[in-house]
Amino acid sequence: MALPKLNEAPKYSITIPSTNKNVRFRPFLVKEEKVLLLAMESEDQDHILRAILDTITACIVDELNTRELTTYDIEYLFTKIRAKSVGETTKVGLPCEACETTNEIIIPVDDIGIKRNEDVKSIIELAPGMELELRHPSYLELFEDELVRSGDTAASTFAMIRMCLKSLRTEDSVIELQKEDPKELDEFLESMNTNQFESIREWIEHIPAMAHDIEFTCSCGHANKTELRGIQSFF
Repeated sequence: MALPKLNEAPKYSITIPSTNKNVRFRPFLVKEEKVLLLAMESEDQDHILRAILDTITACIVDELNTRELTTYDIEYLFTKIRAKSVGETTKVGLPCEACETTNEIIIPVDDIGIKRNEDVKSIIELAPGMELELRHPSYLELFEDELVRSGDTAASTFAMIRMCLKSLRTEDSVIELQKEDPKELDEFLESMNTNQFESIREWIEHIPAMAHDIEFTCSCGHANKTELRGIQSFF
């Protein structure tokens, strides 16, 4: 007689931040938790990121194209799935600014949200009648691009910027920039003045992320205030 499978039914719903699409999910099971623990023990960043994506894919039961999920989608979905799986709080150790003593802080996961800067616009006017539309690259686009992952170099910066270019609009046409040759895109970027280029860099610097402001008083009496940003800060 076959043994029953437990806890496979979806129990919760969640909204994907970048698309506002509502999907159903279940908490992760022992089999997914085992993969996550092995990835964490390896301390291999690629292994950890892949395990997080695989966990989300396994737990969301509705149709979902993971290639379209942004970095902040992944962070948000994993954080909320983890909360329903292992607990509604997370514990972090934060050093005091004054005495450097580590303080144990417990954060309700529901208090962690997506931080956006609404002042940074996705459409930049390059010249009268010419607008550049920017986009948030997907998690997998960033994960699979060796130049972006190589570090803070000129080449990785340009690779990241190329990913954020969506379209160039003029009075007569719309050019879909993701279909253009990378070399031509670099030449297009190099033809910009400083202000135009900095507007794109500002967009990248303000890509939404999981973030939470924390205030705590250390045993030494010093009042601390800090922002935790990015999924690695919380787990």
